[in-house]
This record gives sequence, C-alpha cells and structure tokens, in this order.
Amino acid sequence: MTTPRTQLRTRCSLIAALTVALAAAPAAVPAAAAPKAPVDYVALGDSYASGFGAGSYTACGQSPLGLPGVLDSKKKVELTANGTCAGAAATVVPGGAVDVPEQIAGLVAAGKLGARTKLVTLSVGGNDAGFSTVAGTCAVQPLEACARALQLSSAAAQTTVAPKLDAVYAQLRAAAPNAVVVVTGYPHLFSPESSGPAPFPAAAQQLFNDATDTLNAVIASRAATAGFTYVDVVDEFAGHGVGSQDPWITFTGFTAPDDLHPTATGYSKGYLKAVRSEVNLAQLRK
Repeated sequence: MTTPRTQLRTRCSLIAALTVALAAAPAAVPAAAAPKAPVDYVALGDSYASGFGAGSYTACGQSPLGLPGVLDSKKKVELTANGTCAGAAATVVPGGAVDVPEQIAGLVAAGKLGARTKLVTLSVGGNDAGFSTVAGTCAVQPLEACARALQLSSAAAQTTVAPKLDAVYAQLRAAAPNAVVVVTGYPHLFSPESSGPAPFPAAAQQLFNDATDTLNAVIASRAATAGFTYVDVVDEFAGHGVGSQDPWITFTGFTAPDDLHPTATGYSKGYLKAVRSEVNLAQLRK
C-alpha cells in the first residue's frame, strides 16, 4: 500500500530528475538567416559607360577598370551583363556601334535583362549631341567656329536629343520594370583655370564645359520624368580636367582613340563615388 509519504517522495524524485534533464539540454539556437544575394546588375551605354580611357580593353571598348567593373568588384553587386559599347547612341545608327536600343533588345533576348534585374547604370546622349565632332572642330578652328558648333550641339540636346532619351528610357523601363535605373551625366573635360596642356584655349574649354552642363540638364530632366535616378559627376571631377595638375581625363594630343575620356582613377574616384553617394546598394539586396 502506497502511503502519502511515499507518494510525496516519488513526486520529488521525478521533479528533481526533470530539472536535471532540462539543465543538461542545449539551449535552442535560432536558425541563421540566409545570406543576402548580391544585386543583379546590368550596365548599358556609351564609351563613358564602357570604361573607355581606362585601358585594358575588350570588345566595344569595355574596360574592367570602368564603372561596371569597379561596381562589380563590390560584394553587394554582381554584374550580370555588360552591354556597353564605345560610340553608342540613344537611337540606332546603321553601321555604327551597338547602340543602346540594340543593347537592351539583345540582353532581353538573351534573358540577361528583365524582371529580376535590380540595378541598371546607363550613360548616353553625348554621341547624339555630336560632342566628339564638336571637340574636333574646337581643336582646329577659331574660337568663333568652336562657339558656333557648341551652340548647335546645345540646341540639339534640347530639341532632338531629349525625345531620343525619352524613347530609350521607356524601352529600358519596359525591359527591366523592377530595376533601379541610374543615369550618369558627363564630367567637365577641361580645367580652364589651369595652365597645363590642353587641345584648345581656355575660352573654348569653358564653352565646352558649359555645353556639357546643358546636355547634363537635359539628361537629368528626362531621367527624372522616367522615374530614374540621375547622378551628376561634375563635382567629383572638379579640378581634375585636362590641363589640371592631376587630370582624370585622358589627353595625348588626339593621338589615341580614347582621348577625352575618364582615366581609371576617374571611374573609381569620380563615377563610383558619385553613384554610391546617390544609391544605397545595401537596400537593393534581397
């Protein structure tokens, strides 16, 4: 016959055993969160997007030292596709470079640009405004001819380049509906306040910089209308134009095809810095 004292003793033994078992059991460890995937990134655009000026070129003037390459080197970003091409324009020019509409269509067809794309960088407009032709004019013609060429280029930026940008921006948004699209402007190529070697006089250099500002304003306006992020790089390149003591723009007296383009330092300290100041890459990660 079990007595009350025996029952109490049994209960105490069970409680003691349970207490020991609980103390010995390892604490539950929450499951570790899966690491965030890098940002799916696609690069599009012209020579200022491809890295022309930085050296070590592959197809279309692409350089691993350009903006796509230096962005890809960051752990938060993975360059899925690089469609950039030196000479590219906002509309298709037969027989020319692989223009931006062709870049977009080609990457969509290849399955490399689409709803999964989280980040796109784009530089385009300079070739549509005829900047390379104008630079050649300013290098060999009197100031009056240079000024006239720049006036025509600035007028074209506002009248003909703007609708071309609208069209290519719409094409890109349809192709990558979920992407943050970063549209980069162009740097001032010259430091007219300096006295170093330059292709034309200080007055012409200033006019060229002013025309760059006009084009950048058009690009910024059209990018904002499209819902894209415009990134200005003028401030980053201040004091580093052709003629300065520390130029971030190439110039060899027009003896190299990549003259008047950013150097590797220009892309890493100019373009990359500007983009990272405007875009929070960490927030784009899954």
